[in-house]
Amino acid sequence: MDDKEILKLAKLSRLDVAPEEIPELKAHLDRMVGYFEQLRALKLDDVEPLTGVEEGKAELRADEPRPGFDSETAFANAPKVETGHFVIPKVIG
Repeated sequence: MDDKEILKLAKLSRLDVAPEEIPELKAHLDRMVGYFEQLRALKLDDVEPLTGVEEGKAELRADEPRPGFDSETAFANAPKVETGHFVIPKVIG
């Protein structure tokens, strides 16, 4: 990939990329493409597709109620709390 393609990809991804970051970003992308090439080279014609890693072997724990946190513990690391609620930036219009 050349610098122009990387900047286009960054724009499509809505990322701000400084010119000095392009070489490092290019190296990361080249490694990622290399991994895809390794996967593409695998012969998987005789391999059945799976819907999970260990299909049919998952052991789930029993869903049992457990004690929760008290308010003081829950809010201990919160950047902002008002009237017993977490305060977060507005994310919807």
